[in-house]
Amino acid sequence: MRLFLIIALAFSLLTFGGFSYLSFVAEHSHGISRAEQRFEVRSGEDIFSLARRLSDAELIASRPALLWYLVRAGKTHNLVAGTYALSGNLTIAEIAFMVTEGKIVSRDIRITFPEGWNSRKMSERLTTNGLPGADFLSLVKAPKADWRKQFDFLADIPPNASLEGFLFPDTYFFAPEASADTIIEKMLTNFGRKWDPTLRGALTGQKRDLYATLTLASIVENEVKSETDRKIVADIFLRRLAVGQALQSCATLQYILGVDRTQYSYEETRTESPYNTYLYPGLPPGPIGNPGLVSLRATIFPESNPYFYFLSDPETGKTIFSVTYEEHLKNKNLYGL
Repeated sequence: MRLFLIIALAFSLLTFGGFSYLSFVAEHSHGISRAEQRFEVRSGEDIFSLARRLSDAELIASRPALLWYLVRAGKTHNLVAGTYALSGNLTIAEIAFMVTEGKIVSRDIRITFPEGWNSRKMSERLTTNGLPGADFLSLVKAPKADWRKQFDFLADIPPNASLEGFLFPDTYFFAPEASADTIIEKMLTNFGRKWDPTLRGALTGQKRDLYATLTLASIVENEVKSETDRKIVADIFLRRLAVGQALQSCATLQYILGVDRTQYSYEETRTESPYNTYLYPGLPPGPIGNPGLVSLRATIFPESNPYFYFLSDPETGKTIFSVTYEEHLKNKNLYGL
């Protein structure tokens, strides 16, 4: 009888010690492969197959430790099929948590469109990422008629206007199979969220047109970088428009020529295009890009100032403002422009 008790006690201690050891391994051990890799949990897969494949991929140090952890947690039937981003830097417990809670890698493609980009650049980035960039550009140029009803801010745009200016620059996540319609609608929906009641009310109170405001904001976006400078430049441009003076915006030359220069030649400023604000006073026919919220707000809420001219220091990018044309010419000579 005493021998039986000794054997039973020894067995209990070994069992307890073994399970304690497996728990310790599950909580503290790491796999050999430290590089992140995509690992797929298959539909209908059991924990034994999973443990074997994780071990073969060198993502876990112990199959029994994983099995014990899942049994102890009561999650032997909780595996969620999908693709996971795993590495040996994770513990067995962390991997078990991910594959039973469905912390899968999103299939969506992450695309960032910087402020000021035009639809052509956006289409190129979509194409580079395997999305329908050409179809996107075609639809931007010839929008669906239904979108005027679906998005109230499009109701009063000119009859043949493109969607340039309304494609809100931001970071988006698109499904790999996303259509051009879906992509554009997502971007227009985002614009609608940003075009909030405060901005709408301010523009209505100023009796200004949204399309014209977006056109000016797209120029301001590509002229100067800081929020303060954008507010000042927006005011300068609005005053030039009020007196019929040409905007003479280098941003419009950049749009026409497709090249960004510190200084454009006289011949380039004579390039024939309705978007050339050196040749034609007033606003161009439409936006030259898609402005961000800072430039849009700066155009709606400009900062009153005495300046009428400005240039950018080619060395630092700092904006140099002038009150008179004579002062502006002196600054051009001073900064080698």
